[in-house]
Amino acid sequence: MLKGRKLPYRVLVTDINLLGRIDGWEVAKQAREIDPNFPVIYMTGAAADQWPVNGVPNSVLLTKPFAPAQLVTAISTLLNATPPIAPTN
Repeated sequence: MLKGRKLPYRVLVTDINLLGRIDGWEVAKQAREIDPNFPVIYMTGAAADQWPVNGVPNSVLLTKPFAPAQLVTAISTLLNATPPIAPTN
């Protein structure tokens, strides 16, 4: 979805353990290849110790269980820290 750029996504919220070929670490790395400043929030119940090694810079890690307000705060914090996207013609 990010590569297609059909919808203007503003932040990536991903679990670390995903079903399929790639995990949340890789999803975030691919998002950052598209946009180096793309805000990323990781969620995990078991992989928090891997964040310093696998997480992208300027991301947030939420450890499960967490309160919905923590997710809202993380999104707000990252969006307020992200430089605005320049319009393209």
